[in-house]
Amino acid sequence: MAEQTERERYFAEFPKGRVREEALKQALDIRKFEIELYWKRATYFWAFIAVSFAAYFALKSTSDAESTYIVSCLGYLFSLAWYLVNRGSGTWQRNWESHVDLLEDEIMGPLYKTMINRSTYKWYNLAEPYPYSPSRINNILALGISIVWLILIARTLYKEELLHSPYSGTFVAMSVFTIVGAIVVREQFGSG
Repeated sequence: MAEQTERERYFAEFPKGRVREEALKQALDIRKFEIELYWKRATYFWAFIAVSFAAYFALKSTSDAESTYIVSCLGYLFSLAWYLVNRGSGTWQRNWESHVDLLEDEIMGPLYKTMINRSTYKWYNLAEPYPYSPSRINNILALGISIVWLILIARTLYKEELLHSPYSGTFVAMSVFTIVGAIVVREQFGSG
């Protein structure tokens, strides 16, 4: 008996004809919905992160080290959550794109797999289009912003000498909240 391939198993779930057509239609709709959600979430996180940066630099000028530390910890948590949400959104987007890739050939041809004139795009033509991935760039940016917040946390701790002065309850609570928050976001919500 021949072993069934992943592709054969997939198509066994979606018989030819109306079922595959409907499956493709649904996959296209859900893919579009996932892309819309991705950018809505990005906007949501950008708003929180922008407010956090504004608050950080406003508080930094007042020499309120404890408040600056709190804002930098919150900025880090928002940025980390943004990065992880981007990665999770990418997983679902890729899932629905894979459905489209498998189903489209028979029903409408390889429309989503085919990029016309791809060889004409050159990265060094700075005024011309190039097929960069906006979601990958956004992921890298989110990771970079998370690292910037970690640097700002370290800077606040070092410059404001928070590590050398007696620890306040707020400082300890925020430190614990940030560490636990980062672990919880990563471990508890990272499995989808």
